[in-house]
Amino acid sequence: MPCRFRASPMVEPFTQFDDRAGARTPYRPLMWVAIAAGLGIVGDYYLPFARGGHLFGMWWGAGVISWVLAAVAWRRQRWNLAAAGLFCTAAAIGGLWHHWCWDFADAGDLSRFAREEPQPTCVEVVVDGRVEVSPPADHSPLRAMPARTMSEATVRVESIRDGDTWRPAGGLSRLRVAGVLDGVHSGDRVRVFAQFSRLTPPLNPGEFDWAAAERRHWRLSELYCENARCVAMLEPAERIGGAALLSDVRRRCERQLTANIDPQDAPLVLATLLGDQERLSDSTKDAFLKTGSIHLLVVSGAHIALLAGMVWQVARGLALPRLTQLLVTLAAVGMYAAVVGPQPSVMRATILTMATVSALVRGRAASAGNLLGAAALFVMAYNPCEIFRAGTQFSFLAVAVLIAFARWSWRPATMDPLERLIDEARPWPVKAVRRLGAWLLAMTAASLAVGVAMAPLVAYHFNVVTPASILITPLAGPLIAVALAAGVGIVSVGWLIPPLGSALGWLCGGSLRATESLVVFAQSIPGSYFYSPGFPAWWLWGFYGVAGLLIALPRLRPRRSWQLSAAMVWLAIGYAAVGLERHSGPNELRCTFLSVGHGCCAVMELPGGQTVLYDAGSLGSPDAVAKTIATFLWSRGIERIDAVVLSHADIDHYNAMPGLIERFPIDAVYISPMMFDPIATGGDLTAPNYLRDLLENAGVPMREIWMNDRLRTGDADVAIEVLHPPREGVLGRDNANSLLLAVEYAGTRVLLPGDLESPGIERVMADPPLDCDVLLAPHHGSALSDPPGFAAWSTPEWVVMSGERPARTLLAQGSYQQAGATVLHTAEGGAITCVISHEGARLESYRTPAAP
Repeated sequence: MPCRFRASPMVEPFTQFDDRAGARTPYRPLMWVAIAAGLGIVGDYYLPFARGGHLFGMWWGAGVISWVLAAVAWRRQRWNLAAAGLFCTAAAIGGLWHHWCWDFADAGDLSRFAREEPQPTCVEVVVDGRVEVSPPADHSPLRAMPARTMSEATVRVESIRDGDTWRPAGGLSRLRVAGVLDGVHSGDRVRVFAQFSRLTPPLNPGEFDWAAAERRHWRLSELYCENARCVAMLEPAERIGGAALLSDVRRRCERQLTANIDPQDAPLVLATLLGDQERLSDSTKDAFLKTGSIHLLVVSGAHIALLAGMVWQVARGLALPRLTQLLVTLAAVGMYAAVVGPQPSVMRATILTMATVSALVRGRAASAGNLLGAAALFVMAYNPCEIFRAGTQFSFLAVAVLIAFARWSWRPATMDPLERLIDEARPWPVKAVRRLGAWLLAMTAASLAVGVAMAPLVAYHFNVVTPASILITPLAGPLIAVALAAGVGIVSVGWLIPPLGSALGWLCGGSLRATESLVVFAQSIPGSYFYSPGFPAWWLWGFYGVAGLLIALPRLRPRRSWQLSAAMVWLAIGYAAVGLERHSGPNELRCTFLSVGHGCCAVMELPGGQTVLYDAGSLGSPDAVAKTIATFLWSRGIERIDAVVLSHADIDHYNAMPGLIERFPIDAVYISPMMFDPIATGGDLTAPNYLRDLLENAGVPMREIWMNDRLRTGDADVAIEVLHPPREGVLGRDNANSLLLAVEYAGTRVLLPGDLESPGIERVMADPPLDCDVLLAPHHGSALSDPPGFAAWSTPEWVVMSGERPARTLLAQGSYQQAGATVLHTAEGGAITCVISHEGARLESYRTPAAP
């Protein structure tokens, strides 16, 4: 059916004026105030001197001066100057508010007692918010430690025990409990016996900053309990007041939903309707994330708009007065938003929906720019740090794109009388199919616009590009609408009519089950998603900043051909910047020992551009360590792994391989002859066989190497030699048969011994001493690796220990220090990089100054 675009009647679009240069600038003051406040917040966070209490006075002074200048300009009718002054005032207020929220904490905040190393404590706290219970992670043969159910909550600290006395304390903290924390609700006062610590900043380049993410919610410390019995009830919360009422309503909604749906569908239903994503399995969340459908699991503007539309239609069907329809709709939207919680997407959608409905009742067109600006100001007033969260950025960007796109909507083109007569004569099934096709085409076009606009931002935050989302969203949208309508019916009338509740439960669960099946199917299609390093932050600022400016100020827009050409040039610059992220010089070899907890991963970047990994694993989550390694590689501009050398068959040295295979092309994996030997592995080949099957299915070749072998590289000056084990191995477990590599370049030698220990280490030290410059401590610095003897044999200048608890390696540290070596630990300094050039070698710690 021929189609063209028309203006949307619901909201005043971003640009209802002519697109040509010189078009009048729309009047949207709230949008500009929000932009100014946002720039002030960003400036306070990123400016190099924007730390310390002195900046509070600077922001205050700048705001007052700007306000005075704006007032003077207004009196003199200098309108542009007055507007600039108000813009600067709003920016100063934003910076001032962020500075207050980010840099100031109570004098008695619990974090002031905390160290990065966990220590035991006893505190009395008040639960602030609901307790979230997460199921154990999906089973994997590569998981060294069994996964456990976890309960998490934010708590407000009241006091901390100091010997036999209690000292006042304050602040918010994240409480994590291994197990299900039953019977604890918001407002309860409890006593907690826990390990508490300060939140650790990122330890590796490119790693997500959990400490900053928690700080943005004013949580500066963490409490961890090994058992739910470590939390004792002191005083239950009073069951009166607005917060208690909302908590009770939410629990009733949860019980009503779970009572009427299949237990297998409950996590998905509660995540989609109430935002309880913590109940979902890792595989489900990964499927939605990889296909770009994670927004379907978030209570967003679509949920709010659908709810408002349903309530409005019901009120209209009951022939209620127009004002009553408005009040009922606003009450339903407000109640739903309050029950779900103060999430940025919910706040934004609630404000937009309420304002739009109110404007429609008054017969006015709501200004989209002003509505979005008001919503942004509300979110920033609630928490200025929200603008740094990926979810907040996605939410506002998607709505902005949809509003800009909504200035057009699909409608039939004007037809002559004969065509109209032919169209009216068509059977109703044909008309229905044509209208459905037109609707799907319009939704797909909108999804395409959002997908293209958000792709750089999604790749920046999650390093994934999701073409599948363009088609999934219009197909899954009706299913989500059906599920939401059925869910509202369950909690509103299902308890009155149980058979109806059961039927609605079947419909709700079935719709979401179909949505999940659609997402899982899309995930299995080659090309539905792929990983990407993402564009640098400065590129995003340029892309979205210029695009937003051209939308907000039509008079600045050049011709469309110029816009398209500029976009293509900027895209090319972004791709070139990704390729230039790799900072290694042509005559440098970099060996980075990543901080992966109790595990090992050394990334060697050779002068010729090749990348070789020595081990890739940790005792922690396989997915977590794979992300740590991948984000580091992407931060270095690396998109291909030329070789992976796996030292031996311990899980903590290779359990990141599934995640790396999924994210990077790998040319080859090198293993020792004893990797799959039942004697060396103690008879347990479950994990090694899983790895072998994984590599074979992925088409990654495995090659055995042993003593006196050399790895061929693209650089004649780089020598990588295998010193151990011999072809037949040694009598002992897999640790004794670890691959020992000697990497030499420009006269500097690095030794990588894996978990080498007796009797293999004696076999190595029976050879003549081998002087090295940098040594990766065998077996994470364990005493079983003969630190005094190996230090005397290898005489290193620097020793790097890859592990989790430095206190457990004090004996080994002392032995190497007595031999004259400088000892660095990844748990303290984070990733440690050895840079080798013809001028010598230097070591750099990610969190500490360079080693001498």
